[in-house]
Amino acid sequence: MAFRNVIDGAASFGAALFTCAVCGMPAWFTVVAVRYGFAPVWAYGAAGALGVIGLILTFAFLRKGMAGIAPTRQRRR
Repeated sequence: MAFRNVIDGAASFGAALFTCAVCGMPAWFTVVAVRYGFAPVWAYGAAGALGVIGLILTFAFLRKGMAGIAPTRQRRR
């Protein structure tokens, strides 16, 4: 039973890293594109929204990882 919680926690940490990469990289490149003039200034809003959503999801997955909960579950098995 305890090993299952370790595996579920590792899966949640992996989901946190994946979420950070999927949301963080496009947000960062959008900010860089706006700075260099390739994108309009209003794209900062989209980058900020994507960044906030990514942070919320990343912290949720990290919380689940610390508790040993699988990313797709609400409670331990």
